[in-house]
Amino acid sequence: MPRYESPYDPSTMPKDLEHLIYEKKGHIAYVTINRPEVRNALHSYSYAELRAVWRDIGNDPNIYVGILTGAGTDAFCGGRDVKFLAKYQAEGKRTPHEDPNNPLYHWGGGGTPNDANLEKPLIAAINGLAVGIGLSLALQCQLRVMSRTAWISDTHTKVGRLGSAHNLYTALPRAVAAYMTLCNGRLSAQECLQHSIVNKVVEPENLLAEAEKLAEMICDSSPLAVQAAVRLYRLAAAFPPSLVSYAKHLDKEVAESEDGAEGPLAFREKRRPVWKMR
Repeated sequence: MPRYESPYDPSTMPKDLEHLIYEKKGHIAYVTINRPEVRNALHSYSYAELRAVWRDIGNDPNIYVGILTGAGTDAFCGGRDVKFLAKYQAEGKRTPHEDPNNPLYHWGGGGTPNDANLEKPLIAAINGLAVGIGLSLALQCQLRVMSRTAWISDTHTKVGRLGSAHNLYTALPRAVAAYMTLCNGRLSAQECLQHSIVNKVVEPENLLAEAEKLAEMICDSSPLAVQAAVRLYRLAAAFPPSLVSYAKHLDKEVAESEDGAEGPLAFREKRRPVWKMR
């Protein structure tokens, strides 16, 4: 039988990205969410760019580790772009990644490393607030360095959404996850260090250098062994397919309720939501 080979072609690296900065230096890939005007919040198009970048990191045999951060000093990732969502809802439409008839359809956005089955290590350089999907992104990085001025929160239920509460419940101490999901509480960098959510807390100007120190330590190890460890980490944290399916069902059910529309509208109008329980 013929044997088909498909070696990595460097020319296929995602280029001319509109919402990300993507660079490679030696064995390290740098991914920067570049939407500072909306606190690096994500929408359908930035989700698609992230997915393409994670795939490229996974395919490039010369890349051993990635560093993820946000542009500026204010935000790592401000979660989902709620104003983008509210605009589509006001027109009676689903956003592209929530519309089954759109080529960008991927419920939940599809911008996390797990969505692209990435099995290489990532380091989150948390330069500012990380909320909603921003928190999920940080938690899917195996190592985390946090600026002293940064903080994390969930915020999904605050705007009438569910998000991935089951992932938070296993990735964080359970009482902490409940505080963040149910109360929309926030944790400072020092509290994150106290709860072992991050590896180090540093001054803002030292953040990237500290992340690079960890990256260099990873690069000194066997890439095959490191990637095998990441594969085991992912399997150890995996949920049964039935739970994943039910979580998506609940997320859709909540998202497409009247309250699911009221939350983003209230956020856009800068007022308290009026929940109707339907």
